[in-house]
Amino acid sequence: MRARVILYNNENKAVLLIHRLKNGRNYWVIPGGGAENNEAPVDTAIREINEELNIHLKLADLIHFFKCEGKEYEEFFYTEIPYITAPKISGEEKERSSSDNVYQPEWVAIKELPKINLMPPEIAAKIVTLI
Repeated sequence: MRARVILYNNENKAVLLIHRLKNGRNYWVIPGGGAENNEAPVDTAIREINEELNIHLKLADLIHFFKCEGKEYEEFFYTEIPYITAPKISGEEKERSSSDNVYQPEWVAIKELPKINLMPPEIAAKIVTLI
């Protein structure tokens, strides 16, 4: 199980995504990651956002958005955050970063989501309808 958080900023009408450049692939993902020790999806989401982006969320901050049961089960959550500047990547992702494995947090305007290679592909349309 993986949990991800759609971090939205109402002022710039954008979501915070991780731009990935890996082995020649260029794509984007919603921040999050895998569960540890049978933790609940919401706990995974909170921990992963803290580890990856050093953003401290609480249970009350998150709204369950949807489940994706493709090749891997994923839960998506939503919250609004006031940050305008994208944070730096931290945690395991920072340690794994290299010229062939880039993790770059960036704000992407909602209107640009259908134009980028966001994974999983169906998420862009769902986000656009949410906001």
